[in-house]
Parts: sequence; structure tokens; C-alpha cells
Amino acid sequence: MLNGRADDLDSALRILLHTATSLSTSKKQKRWVKRPTESAGRCCLAQCWGLLMRVRWAQEKEIDAVKQLADRNRGALGFVVRGSLEERIRRSELLVAEIESAVIGFVTFHNRRDGWTTIHELCISKGHRRRGVGRILVNAVYQHAVCSGQRGLRLKCPIDLPANGFYARVGFTRVGVEGGKRRALAVWQKWAPDPRSGTTSSRPLGPDSYSFFITLTNHPKAVRDVVRLWDESGDKRDPFGRTVVTPLFSSPGTIAEVFRLKEDRNTVVMFDSGGYQVQMGKASYEELFDRLLRFYRENSWAHWYVLPDHVPSSSDSDREVEFKVRETIDFARLFIRMMPDDFVTKAVGVVHGRTDEQVRRCVEAYADMGLLYIGFGSFGTSGPNGNINLISQRTLKLLRLVQTLAEERGLRVHIFGIGSPSHLIRLAKANIIPTSFDSAGWWKAGAFGNVFFPGGRQLHVTAVRSFETTLPGLQCQKRRSGHKCPFCDDLKLLRRRRMNRILHNLAVMLDTIEQL
Repeated sequence: MLNGRADDLDSALRILLHTATSLSTSKKQKRWVKRPTESAGRCCLAQCWGLLMRVRWAQEKEIDAVKQLADRNRGALGFVVRGSLEERIRRSELLVAEIESAVIGFVTFHNRRDGWTTIHELCISKGHRRRGVGRILVNAVYQHAVCSGQRGLRLKCPIDLPANGFYARVGFTRVGVEGGKRRALAVWQKWAPDPRSGTTSSRPLGPDSYSFFITLTNHPKAVRDVVRLWDESGDKRDPFGRTVVTPLFSSPGTIAEVFRLKEDRNTVVMFDSGGYQVQMGKASYEELFDRLLRFYRENSWAHWYVLPDHVPSSSDSDREVEFKVRETIDFARLFIRMMPDDFVTKAVGVVHGRTDEQVRRCVEAYADMGLLYIGFGSFGTSGPNGNINLISQRTLKLLRLVQTLAEERGLRVHIFGIGSPSHLIRLAKANIIPTSFDSAGWWKAGAFGNVFFPGGRQLHVTAVRSFETTLPGLQCQKRRSGHKCPFCDDLKLLRRRRMNRILHNLAVMLDTIEQL
């Protein structure tokens, strides 16, 4: 619990003043400009629209102003008891933001004995929202928690409120959903830095933007060979730090190799559901559900588990797509209920749909289930058996919507089945930045005689079909792209050896990710 000393807040707010940057609002608004000042009254000073704003401990004489502000926002906060506000002022657990002596916002919090600082109410007057006041109040509490040696911040917010998007934007991670008296509550946490390392090592295992989950072949020896040859190449990058595998349609030997990667290299493992195999007619959706439920229950060593999904195909009618979207949502909800309680924090829900409404329904359903991670798999397809994902304008439009909805709800976004580096570049140009993606395209292309070069198209090199595929043409591609790797040093071997092409394509994929 806080000791109420003014110098604690002063210390925290000084850190805030030195570490915060200017917060831009809309083009019609002026900037907040925060600058260190004298700590008159032990407060944090900022300027907005030429007016001085203060963040400081609340005083007893301001109880009426705080109570009135809380009552005007009862729809979001619920009924705030006056006596609880008075108690928080006495215990130094209430900060106010004021402009010209008028209270425009407040936050209440409490340092718990388990090390978490919980935010109970955060409220900004209607005329001062979207100008950075809420961010400054939250950062003040966060810095105070850090100075107090707390583990971080924690709060709960009704799942249907727009405020959830705000908490995601100011650095919180949604860690679950709990039942409330009237509606479900999203649980948010923001970890304090580890005092030993300066990093938030307590944060659950999760990927960063453009995290690459490598998809390996279903031949155990080939998996061992590709890992060995990469390690022997001298390239210090580790493409095997994350991998995705479809366990129901992989050999036991392949699963064993993936488990070995996890044990030996701390590889993050994602189990895919195998929905594509249902699309190809290799299993029914009901059979997939039953088998996946059994396998997931028996194998708790993976980090992420993709929920069963009924994949629509390009040839499906609108009615068939709607049926599959509904089945995907309903069966995902049932699947979670049949798994252990902590499974929801490791589950990945798959977003399908041909329309904005279907995509929105998927994302909202997964958010209501308490998922932290969603994946997009509704690509158009082409090629033999429809095994090549296409990125059409419709796909880009749906992906933008998924990204927007996920940001509002604090969800991570994975994209399934990126075919080539050029697909990543196209997504980036459309301002679509996934948290993570997976790809088997580098392996498939190399196995069929094709190679990538950064910024260029895929080339078939086992036969000369144009100047680009001659040895001088390939040399031109290397000069144009600036790509170098041990697997394309000898272009004759690149043509002749399947494994050289596969590993060269993997190196190009990593180059592209680094450029992005």
C-alpha cells in the first residue's frame, strides 16, 4: 500500500517528464508539450491549447468535483461511492488532472500486497478526451508503481467499452476475460521492467511484429538436414526460433523433431488445426474437431494452439461461406469449454469470411471468448488443389479490417500461409503489419526449382526459360538486390541442388523481414 509521501509521486512524475514525448492529437488540435518544471505542489505540469495542466494528489476540498465527474460517467464507471473517494484521498490513491483549478480527470489505484498496482477508475471529462490526459494519468500511476517496486499495473474493463482500445494503445496487454456482475470484463496488465535486466521478462511469451513462424516439411530427415546445413553455413540468424506444425497430418517423426527443436533451441511452437486438410477433403470437420481435442489435451508442451476452423474455398457459394463461418465460431467456443481453463490464453482463433460483417463477427466472438491471438486465413486460392494463397484487393481490405478490429481489442494478429517475400512487401505497402506470419513457400518453391531474390519475382532456375534464369541473369539479380548467402555463392549448385535452393529462399525471406 502507498505510504502517502509526496516525494514518492514527485520522483515518479519526474521520471515521466523526462521519458515522455510530445503526444500528437488530430490536425485541428494543438500538441501537448510536456517539459520539466519546478515541482510546485508536487505536481506534473503539461501544456495544452496554451493552458497549464497539473497532475497531482487530490485534496479533500476537491471531493465534490471528483464525485460530480464520476457521476457524469456512471455508464462507464458504475456508481462510485463518495466515501470510497474520500478514503482514497486520505490514503494517497487518487490523482487528479486540472486546468485553471478545474478538475478535468482523475484516476484511482491501489498497490496490492501481491505486487500489482490496480487501477480502479480512470475518468476524463468529455470536453478534454483524446488529448492525452488519460495517457498522462496512466503513465503517472505506472511510474509510481515502478518506483514502488511493483510488478506492474492491472485493471478490468467491461469488454464492450471503447476504452479497451485505449488500454491497448498505452501499452497494456489483455490477459483474459472474467465474468462480471452485469457483463464480461477484459483483464489488462502492463508489466514493470525487471529490476535486474531492465526488460519486462514477466510478460507472457508472445511474438513481435513480423515474427516468422517457419513451416517445415513432413520428412524428419529433411528437417534435420535443413537445420544442420543452416547452422553450418555460418549465418548467425536463427530462423528456427518459431515454428508452426500441423500435428494431425504430420508423421510422429516430424512431431519428435519439432519437440527436439523446442527442447534444444527454445523454439516457440504453434500447433495448426489442419483446417486446410478438411478443405482438401482429407477429413471431415467433425473428425478434425474430435481428433484435435484429443491431441491438444495429450500434448500441452506447445505455446500456441490454433482452434479448429472450417475453411471456405473460392468456389463456395455465399451461403456455404456463411455456414462455415458460423461453424468456425460455434465450434471454437465449444472447443474452449472442453479444454482446461488456462487453454484460452494459448488459443488462436481463425478469422474467416467473405464480407466485412463476417470478419467483424469472428473477431468480436474471439474477443468475447477471451482470446489473445487471432489468425487470418481467408485467402483466395489458385494452383493445383488450390494450394497457393492469393492476395487480392478483397483480401487486403479484409486484412485491414482485421488489423483495425484487433488493435481496438488488444489482440495479436497472425497471417497464415504467406507464399513468398513479395507477399510480405505487398502487405507492407498496404500498411498491414501482422504480429506474426507463417510460410512454407520458401520450402515449396525451392523443392520445385524456384528461387526468390529480394524485391523481385520468383524464378524457375532448373531450366533456362529467359535471360533472368541464365547464370549471367542470376548474377544480375544478385547485384540488383544486394543479396548474399552461402547457398547462392555457386549459382550452378543453386540450380542443381534442391537443398541449396530451399535454404537460399529461407535466407531471402529473412532478408525481407529485416528490411521491413
